[in-house]
Amino acid sequence: MRLLPLYRKAIYGLHDLRTIFFELTHKCNLACLHCGSDCIKDTSIPDLPPQQIIKTLSEIRSKYGSSKIMVVLSGGEPLCYPGIFDLGKEIQSLGFSWGMVTNGFSWSRETVAEALDSGITSISVSMDGLAAEHDWLRGRKGSFDRAARTVRLLSATRLLDYMDVITCINKRNIGMLNQMHSLVADLGVRRWRLFTISPIGRASQIPDLFLDGSEFRSLFAQIAEYRNQGGIKVDYSEAGYLGSAYEWKVRDHHYCCMAGISVAGVMVNGDILACPNIDRRFRQGNVFSDSFVEVWENGFKPFRDRHWMKTGDCANCHEWKLCLGNSFHLWDLDTGSSKLCYCKLLNEQESNKKRTTLDP
Repeated sequence: MRLLPLYRKAIYGLHDLRTIFFELTHKCNLACLHCGSDCIKDTSIPDLPPQQIIKTLSEIRSKYGSSKIMVVLSGGEPLCYPGIFDLGKEIQSLGFSWGMVTNGFSWSRETVAEALDSGITSISVSMDGLAAEHDWLRGRKGSFDRAARTVRLLSATRLLDYMDVITCINKRNIGMLNQMHSLVADLGVRRWRLFTISPIGRASQIPDLFLDGSEFRSLFAQIAEYRNQGGIKVDYSEAGYLGSAYEWKVRDHHYCCMAGISVAGVMVNGDILACPNIDRRFRQGNVFSDSFVEVWENGFKPFRDRHWMKTGDCANCHEWKLCLGNSFHLWDLDTGSSKLCYCKLLNEQESNKKRTTLDP
């Protein structure tokens, strides 16, 4: 951990683009309670035009090449975007690797074959508990069965460089981790990625989505156990800095928010962001009016120098050098503070437990 600040200084200085997200559409065939974009089936917001995506990627390739940059297509639901696999073929023809995050609802054997033919190399499918819990979170009955079928079809291909299942852990499904672990194994999945809800988008108003400190500790202990067992590779997502007691135990690397450092996103309206999940007021430009390369090289300074975030509780925190104000998607521009500090949540509840035990 002592080398982490030096590592960050080096990669912040390089500022090499490695991943770019394109928010293709706000259309979606589900109505997820935790949606960060408030996506709906029918929307008046126009899709991001494919020709603009290709224009942006062509500019990026001319400056940085394409072999080391991953393109991720998101939404909404990417399969609600007309011509998604034709776009994928064009992305591949430019030399980029590309993938998507999908809810798995609309896939079939034909869709899988079309995806593979388009050159896709990476797919992440969301499965959020067993049937009742998944359908509750996703807002549509039968969505679990559809997602499970999709995962089985994709797992059987073995032609993808990367395929995983992503599970949103919340109060309703945290008690069934072992059942989910068995299910994922039975579906033929090799990688299982767990994440917890951040207080953004629709999720901020739904208490059942948020874990407390004791539930977080239980989750991390279970993830550590799965990782020690071997078999399916289990990781906790890059949600934020977890503190020295948990970093490395639940994922392969130490927390490091790469938003604006090596990751960028282009939103459905063309806005250039550091990450699709951050406050849209952090926009650095717009691909319809600005050069992406110029924005990448001359913008994003608030992401590479975070001293302005050293305020409030962060000002005198001994974890500052390792945390740097936590993930950008948690930063609240209105209050000038992080919406969630994992260290504080975990430590405060543990301290309260100890004080209760010692009380006469």
